[in-house]
Amino acid sequence: MGKNELSVIILLFLLLIFFMGCKENEMVESKEKNAEPSSIPKESPIVEEVKREMKDKSASSTEHPGKPILEEKIQEGDLIITNGTYHLNNTKLILRGNLIVNGTGHLVVKDSELFFDQEFNQQYRAYVNDHATLDMEMVKLRTGGKWFNFQYNDAARVIFNDVRGEDCCTPWHGSSDSVTFSIKNSVVGITMSGNVKVKAEKSSLFFELVLSELEGTYELPQGFVDTYDLVIHKNNKEIIEIRATNSTFTDWGTTLDKYTNITFLNSKMTIGLNAGSDWTTPEKRSPKVVVSGLKNQLYEDLNIIFDTNHLRLKNTFVRDWYPQGFNNATVEISNSDLADFQSNGGTSRIIVRNSKAMIAIARENVTYEFYDSKIRQDVIAHDNAHIFLYNTTVEGILKEVGNGRIYVDGKNSK
Repeated sequence: MGKNELSVIILLFLLLIFFMGCKENEMVESKEKNAEPSSIPKESPIVEEVKREMKDKSASSTEHPGKPILEEKIQEGDLIITNGTYHLNNTKLILRGNLIVNGTGHLVVKDSELFFDQEFNQQYRAYVNDHATLDMEMVKLRTGGKWFNFQYNDAARVIFNDVRGEDCCTPWHGSSDSVTFSIKNSVVGITMSGNVKVKAEKSSLFFELVLSELEGTYELPQGFVDTYDLVIHKNNKEIIEIRATNSTFTDWGTTLDKYTNITFLNSKMTIGLNAGSDWTTPEKRSPKVVVSGLKNQLYEDLNIIFDTNHLRLKNTFVRDWYPQGFNNATVEISNSDLADFQSNGGTSRIIVRNSKAMIAIARENVTYEFYDSKIRQDVIAHDNAHIFLYNTTVEGILKEVGNGRIYVDGKNSK
């Protein structure tokens, strides 16, 4: 074999090795590209599509994984339903006004969220009256941390299935005059007054019982119960009925309205005491009541007389007190742990010294006077109410609504 022929063979062999190496590099590079999606250029439309898909998934999974995105609606002003049925499905309703359902109105809310948007505590309320119906299923009630109340009257019908607020009792629910509740898998707090009936199942419950012209002894359960029934009668008629199964009682409360003689045993609760609640007898409309030392503590044996109400506590823990005045009552309170001041009425005058209160909201022609005290949240004066603050700390806002006035150390807050 000639020298030239040998050179050609060697050259062909080297070229073969070179091409085989290039092919192997291409295969390795191809594998690396398949293993690294990040190698796609940032400007690629594929990346933008992936980003959009991730954003949509993130939004739809907020609070309700796997469920469709809630359609947001904003209601400026009152939402009033007086007849027919109004449906809210898969909706986040932001309400900047009162919710009013009455007459033959029927509000049905499912798989939704209601956000009550207020500038200050108790700016708006929800009213369900006159045989109207509120039906909620899989609903979140939000208030942004501000106090908000639902009020049910006059044979309203309420159905809750998997309904929750921001905690045990925000918003709070008040009821009277033949209202019925059907509650399941929900967390709710309810004030009951005047022939109110509740049937609850698999729920977390906080009930406040408003008692008037009654005598009796009650022991209220705490924690989980398989079955619990409480039926309170007056003049041989049921005025409060609670029937609960597989539910948890987180707390209890009571308000003694007038002419009561009540004993609570082995219980844990909040307690309200009313003065001036007798609207039929002129001489009873202007009582003066003085109380002191109402503390958050366990009472082994305590007796209190508050206007026409007689209260005895035996081995009972009180979490908060709220003495209240109506008509032309004067109530003086000192050295006490108080809940919310907002249910006083008429031309009553409430004087508070050296005490702590959660919030102070005055309406009608009520007058509040706070001395050397502390209010943890807002101070709000509505209507023609007046609130006087002397050497008193307020951790919330001062708000005057209508002709309501607030005075700080003798000077108007404005």
